[in-house]
Amino acid sequence: MVNLILNGLANGILYGGGLALLAVGMNLIFGVLNVIHLAYGQCVMVALYAVYVFAVLLHIPIFISCLLAVAVSALLALLIHVSVVKPLLKAPLINQLLALAGVIIVLENLILATFGSDYVGLQISFPVFSIADIFVKVSSLIPFFVGIITLILIWMFLTRTYTGLAIKAVVQDREMADLVGVKTDRIYLLTFVIGGVLAGIVAACFAPIYTVHPHFGAGFTLTAFVIVVLGGLGNLVGGSVAAFLIGIVSQVAGVIFSSEIGEILVYTIFILFILFRPQGLLGVKVRT
Repeated sequence: MVNLILNGLANGILYGGGLALLAVGMNLIFGVLNVIHLAYGQCVMVALYAVYVFAVLLHIPIFISCLLAVAVSALLALLIHVSVVKPLLKAPLINQLLALAGVIIVLENLILATFGSDYVGLQISFPVFSIADIFVKVSSLIPFFVGIITLILIWMFLTRTYTGLAIKAVVQDREMADLVGVKTDRIYLLTFVIGGVLAGIVAACFAPIYTVHPHFGAGFTLTAFVIVVLGGLGNLVGGSVAAFLIGIVSQVAGVIFSSEIGEILVYTIFILFILFRPQGLLGVKVRT
């Protein structure tokens, strides 16, 4: 039993790093634009198809294919922002959600019409190695380390660069940021494109692991949203903590009981937070 728990804990930490990478883009977009990017998982899905097209159909080396997929994801984010998000920034939340739900349908059906409903992927197998009876999947190491590095780079960007400080200023007080000369429209566009880049990085890390189909993105969107809410909407540190919490809970419960029980526990925790601490782990309660 102890070995099972240790295995679940180790793999839960690795899984949490991948989840943190998955959620950081949605979290950043909400923190700056105050928009819930419902189509975020579908953007990851499109980037996964882009990796498949470049690497399998066009026979481009996998690393270059991943870079090209990140570029595709960034361009898609630019298009969504300009055509859908920007016109609705001051609209009611329900209008934004309905419009982004429409984006989901458009992207899924566009992929379905182009590639069909079959599962596609790179079909790369990774070994499993053990350290003192703890078994670790090499496939889990890729998103974990990339996730940790990406989170560090995002933190450095937000705290050490002028543009990053401008983004933080917009988060703290949009009107004051406007008054001191920050071009908020450009910050909104840049943030959404950064979110697209992060979605592409997620796809690059997950492409060797997952096969993809046109409705693949829905699970990613739901998982990212749960992490963002648990951590505190717009709180990048809280989102990272929530990602590791979900990873550990799901994996430990999975090895002791079953993966279904792990999912039940994760979403039970999510419901309890919604009921008793809606501001999330590190969010600040707003008085109304």
